[in-house]
Amino acid sequence: MSAVVSLDELYQVFEECCQANWDGHGAAPASVRAVQLAYEFLEALPLGTSAPSIGAEPDGHITLDWYHSPRQTVSISVSPEGELHYAALMGASKAYGTEPFFGEVPKEIMDLIRRVTFA
Repeated sequence: MSAVVSLDELYQVFEECCQANWDGHGAAPASVRAVQLAYEFLEALPLGTSAPSIGAEPDGHITLDWYHSPRQTVSISVSPEGELHYAALMGASKAYGTEPFFGEVPKEIMDLIRRVTFA
């Protein structure tokens, strides 16, 4: 996939989730700021990086998921406050945490994405 496909998917997710209760269970609308930051994150990925699957969370955050197998996956939740909450499974290992987003993909997160996409 290309970044263009990801950006189209991001826009589609926002369109589907921009109203309150979009999931029928009281979800908050997707945050415009979280969408903007997710866009900036996608733009900051190095050329050739596999495109993630994109979704919305009930709290208004945007999710970016790279999946290779049930034990090779990384998920990033982009908050409107500019925080990147991440969780990854790498075989028997787990990694999780929060990194600030200042326009560049944090090294810890990029390393995880590379491990999943080149598994």
